[in-house]
Amino acid sequence: MFSIIAMNFFHLKAEQTGYLLSYFGLVQMVIQGGVIGRLTDKYSERTLLLLSIGTASIVGLAQALMTNVQEFCAVVIPMMFSLCLFNVITDTIVTNSVPSSDTGTMLGLCSSVQALLRTVGPTIGGFLYQNYGVLSGYIQCLVNLLLFLYLLKSNFRKTEEQQS
Repeated sequence: MFSIIAMNFFHLKAEQTGYLLSYFGLVQMVIQGGVIGRLTDKYSERTLLLLSIGTASIVGLAQALMTNVQEFCAVVIPMMFSLCLFNVITDTIVTNSVPSSDTGTMLGLCSSVQALLRTVGPTIGGFLYQNYGVLSGYIQCLVNLLLFLYLLKSNFRKTEEQQS
């Protein structure tokens, strides 16, 4: 999907798109290596899940409003942050929800699902972008915002029940 946006929306050549994708890889390495571990040590899984979904919602809005490559490079930083954080937190939540004897199975399933999403996600994103243009960023923003509000509401409900 990144290459579709780079080539169709910004009219970049293949070489320039390659540099852009290399930048994305570097951003992802820095975020995974330097940021995610520190956050998981300090904050709960629920807080980090809400943070990743809220950030993804803001990223959708920013994608819909971006107009040039520099803005796209700036949007990639919170995008990679939310995606990396979401993957780590969902893996942690899933593996903690099963007995220790099934942890390996769940990690295998998580890896399979992530591989499937890496295959299907860009196809769906490219389809949305080709058919709806920047409106797809608004769709991303709306879906993530609704999920964020649902999780926030269910989180408060559980907190209130535990206090009673």
